[in-house]
Amino acid sequence: MALRDHIKEKHDLAEKHPFVKLLFAGGVSPPIYAEYLLNQYLMYNHLEQLAEVAGLLNGVETVKRAESILTDFKELNCQAKIFKTSTDYIQYLNTISKEKLMAHIYVRHFGDLFGGQLMKKVVPGSGSMYNFENRSALIQELRSRLNDDLAEEANIALDWALKLFSELANEHGIQ
Repeated sequence: MALRDHIKEKHDLAEKHPFVKLLFAGGVSPPIYAEYLLNQYLMYNHLEQLAEVAGLLNGVETVKRAESILTDFKELNCQAKIFKTSTDYIQYLNTISKEKLMAHIYVRHFGDLFGGQLMKKVVPGSGSMYNFENRSALIQELRSRLNDDLAEEANIALDWALKLFSELANEHGIQ
């Protein structure tokens, strides 16, 4: 069974979340998208720093998104709030093994490599966080580093994503 099959249930929940549906429909306003980006930046930046120190990104450095997320955030020129989920997630990442970090890279970065290709067409701003060099080769190399042992932690990574979506939806009355 492929890793994606182990996370299908939570992945489907994420795709059906009201905040995600609004994103894919192109209905999210620049200020709300800026909040999403700021929180994503904080989480990705910390994850990528930990993964880099652990050597998990050797040879796939172009998968890193933090800087392009920050560029997209700055482009919108909106005030944004940091959500509790983001700070809690950063603390959580400090408690897990380097092997488990790969599950978070998988969930977040594969989301950008795949679903992000659709999203970049409908989000406010340029969506530069969804632009990858050698996307196909990057996907292939990352896949070679994955295994089914990551399934439990990948589902936890999806739980964290769902928490942020819910926090954003609650903050902005998105149903």
